[in-house]
Amino acid sequence: MTIKKNKLALLVGLLCAGSATAQEVYTFDEVVVSATRTEQNINDVAVSVDVVDDKAMEENLAQDLSQAVAYEPGVSMPGTGRFGNSGFNIRGLSENYVKTVVDGVEQPSSYDPGADVMRKYNNTVETDTLHRVEINKGPSSSLYGSDALAGAVIIRTKNPEDLLEAEGDDTYAAVKTGYYSADESYKATATLANRTGDLETLLIFTHRDGHETATHGSGADIEGRDRGQADPFDINSDNLLAKAFYQINENHRIGVTGEIFNRDAEGQILSNEGYEMMPGFTYTRNSAQDEDSRKRISFEHSWQANNAAFDHLKWQLTALESETKHSTFDETPSNGYRNRARNGVDTSNQFDAQFDKAFELENSYHEISYGVNYITNEFELDYRDYYLEGSKAGTSVDKTGEVPNAESVKWGVYIQDQAFFMDEQLVVNAGLRYDNFEAKPKNSTEHKNSKSDAVTAKLGAVYHWTDSVSSYANVSQGFKSPTLQDLYYFYETDAAMGAVFEANPNLKPEESIGYETGMRFNYAFGRIDVSVFYNDYTNFIESRKTAEDNGEGKEVWTKENISDAEIYGAELKTQFALDVLVGAPKGMYTDMSLAYAKGEDKQNGEAIDSVAPLTAQFALGYAEPQGTYGGKVAVKAVAGKSDSDWSNANGVDNVKAPGYAVTDITAYYRPMSDLTVRAGLFNAFDKKYWEYSDLSGKEADDQGLDRRTQPGRNWGIEAEYVF
Repeated sequence: MTIKKNKLALLVGLLCAGSATAQEVYTFDEVVVSATRTEQNINDVAVSVDVVDDKAMEENLAQDLSQAVAYEPGVSMPGTGRFGNSGFNIRGLSENYVKTVVDGVEQPSSYDPGADVMRKYNNTVETDTLHRVEINKGPSSSLYGSDALAGAVIIRTKNPEDLLEAEGDDTYAAVKTGYYSADESYKATATLANRTGDLETLLIFTHRDGHETATHGSGADIEGRDRGQADPFDINSDNLLAKAFYQINENHRIGVTGEIFNRDAEGQILSNEGYEMMPGFTYTRNSAQDEDSRKRISFEHSWQANNAAFDHLKWQLTALESETKHSTFDETPSNGYRNRARNGVDTSNQFDAQFDKAFELENSYHEISYGVNYITNEFELDYRDYYLEGSKAGTSVDKTGEVPNAESVKWGVYIQDQAFFMDEQLVVNAGLRYDNFEAKPKNSTEHKNSKSDAVTAKLGAVYHWTDSVSSYANVSQGFKSPTLQDLYYFYETDAAMGAVFEANPNLKPEESIGYETGMRFNYAFGRIDVSVFYNDYTNFIESRKTAEDNGEGKEVWTKENISDAEIYGAELKTQFALDVLVGAPKGMYTDMSLAYAKGEDKQNGEAIDSVAPLTAQFALGYAEPQGTYGGKVAVKAVAGKSDSDWSNANGVDNVKAPGYAVTDITAYYRPMSDLTVRAGLFNAFDKKYWEYSDLSGKEADDQGLDRRTQPGRNWGIEAEYVF
């Protein structure tokens, strides 16, 4: 038996899928990369993958990654206030439990020491540069290594070929501008792409200028801890993305990518005015100046070799720097007016190489991928208090960062096989990976090196019962090497009574194993995906008290691998072309999703606070077949989270996060082929609501709960002209 697996035929088949009535408006099949690191029909992958493309982001007027994934089941991006979005949450675990990769470049770990003067998050991504976001749910370390404990988010920015004609010399130029009332911001984006002969280039520049994201209008506009409005900030950002690719010959292609992101924020922290932490520490004149930046440059080479060892090789070398500078100004009777400067920088060099080989056996077809990753990273903190007024004016004091400056090296090797049997009716995916990690504190004799490694594997299968119905199942492993914050975080309070937190460089990696099964139904009228999952986590790193008294009246704490947990749930996602299904006007469609998850700490039986409550989303839309106009009404409903849904950690009786339903309305119009106008009305009924993640750890009598609400009714408008 001869099995034919032609990529060109696959893509043509995808483009032609569905009835002639539906294909002009809808696409129910997709090609994904994140599930196997190679292009595959989504129906052939044994894992849940959500895809958000640039068209969806534009139609939803998504201005950041949180808004981009807002309609995806089981996925969110928590965060609010001065430091913004903290990181992706996939099925109940977030931040460093989810791997984030942009154009093949691993993003640095989030750093959150808990103080209100320092955060370092991976939110420096400009949505106007993005072509596609793929969300690979469940443990994914056999593909992506450490930090893919709960999943991986694979982001690709736009390439010249995404904007240019398929062949021949061509130029694309466009400008886009918009205004958004939630943060009173405007943006301007200019895009230029060109192909001349064998050279392709791309340049995208985006400028944003605005303010803080508003809370609901019912919050009190006062100073102090009861403040209900967001603290006022002026915020602006600039992002420049440049790419160039050269086709040396039919087998070799090289490329270079450079990107610079800068965000500046300056504002008043009115919510801290008059706050008395302890006698002598009443805070006034509170303000902040923040600078966040990210710089990267990559060189890549693709070689279509077609030799015995591999058909295709792509390797990439990248230098990445991510820097945060936070200055917090305040005045207290004991310190006078000061600037608490808290700076942090990540610098990494990354090498990635992937080899792909396809071959046929008598009864099967195989696509083998194998490769290597190597990353060096340096992390440095620079803390200093500058005294500007008062008895200490003109002096400064070096402050010790929560972790020592350190460098780390991690590398991994992997192999996987995407195998097709029984005339492609059965698809089996198997993968294996080894990772090694070492952290080395710099210029420190108090902290020793930390070493760890891990072997992870996965096995999944898809069975196509018919051309329209398939089922899948998989088991996969994940792990997370301890971060520098996990390994070396330390502090000791100055007060006679208090606590000591000791570093623990002997931590082991956190581990997970995930099980998932699901069904896919793909018809001319639409698509239905349903899945159930169970994820088991071991060696969770948590803070633990090791002594009541260190001899000086202080408690002693450290971090240890002490907790096991489980998260399980189910998800449903549908897309229907109503013209095909029920004879509605051509172009009408619905999207719907439902996500349920429950998590439990197996040591004490308590809930996991980062697990989202039951969430449902429904959208009814229309896209005029000629592309002239269209719109969508979307409703997101989230159940409440209260009582046993919270962990009651540290004796906190967590405030109830009330359920809510929010309606968004978006529309677009093309008065001419080159001009598109988009508009959106969000939270159309001015619902006052909170995201559950913003209430985690808060008690009912906590001050400033209104300051954690989401925006009330707001709107946005954009216009784009393509020359």
